[in-house]
Amino acid sequence: MNYTTANVHISEIRHGDTVLHDGKLVTVSRSNLRLGDFMGRTLMGDCYRLGTLPVTLVHFTTPTRR
Repeated sequence: MNYTTANVHISEIRHGDTVLHDGKLVTVSRSNLRLGDFMGRTLMGDCYRLGTLPVTLVHFTTPTRR
């Protein structure tokens, strides 16, 4: 499996994205994203230190045919 990663702010994560969370590749669903009054935006219950810690977004690359 070929992929590249990019560190992005938690607000850039959308449902359907794949992220590296707790050492695992996880596809984000709508129920994983929450917006609360106290902690702000959370991804799978983690606020990523209130947005100061970047989220690792995964981009899958497909091999080109020759």
